[in-house]
Amino acid sequence: MEDNIMKTNVDLDAVLVKKAMDLTKIYTESALINRALEELIKSDTRKKMLKFMDSNIWEGNLQEMRTMR
Repeated sequence: MEDNIMKTNVDLDAVLVKKAMDLTKIYTESALINRALEELIKSDTRKKMLKFMDSNIWEGNLQEMRTMR
């Protein structure tokens, strides 16, 4: 077993699990939960990035930076 695997017992809403499995075509609870966690992290990361972008903390020209490559 890998070091980054965590065993746990959780009570899940069976209707939500079925809907998520049908939608994603992921048919194991473990894989489904991992996918949900990945999506949560992506979503929250995007929200934090947008909040940072709206804060005017960063100053620069993104278009100019792209052409400098």
